[in-house]
Amino acid sequence: MRRSFFRMQPKSKKYFTQWIHDVWRNQFLFWAIMAGFITVFPVLYIPVINHVVFKHTGISWEWAIVLIEAILFFAGIETWKWGKRIFFRRRAAKLEAAGVSGLQHNMFSKFLTMSENPSQERAVEQGLAGAGQQQQDVEMQGQRIEQAQ
Repeated sequence: MRRSFFRMQPKSKKYFTQWIHDVWRNQFLFWAIMAGFITVFPVLYIPVINHVVFKHTGISWEWAIVLIEAILFFAGIETWKWGKRIFFRRRAAKLEAAGVSGLQHNMFSKFLTMSENPSQERAVEQGLAGAGQQQQDVEMQGQRIEQAQ
């Protein structure tokens, strides 16, 4: 998944709240995160639970560390995804400019042909298939890239 957590639906008009709708669609994940978030406060601040069961006290200034780490985590993930989007966009442009429609076409092309004509098979192996086939392969690669994002 290369799309930003905050922009998973690029064509959406809900610029600031679309991420909430996307998270809500995965109900199991949403409720698991909510349960984890809600149980932190009783564990930290109900005296019987935090002093007797877990043998610790509540936190005060340490919440700043939690907040900073959460911000750094999201910044790191979004930076990583941004880098992946740039890398794969450039890679796809280079492959398309070179006339190569993708790794799968080059490695397995001799197994995908159903031709009984050896000269046509050699042309496919060497990447000299007809322009129509190459155009179809480029379109399929583009669809795979869009689905991966």
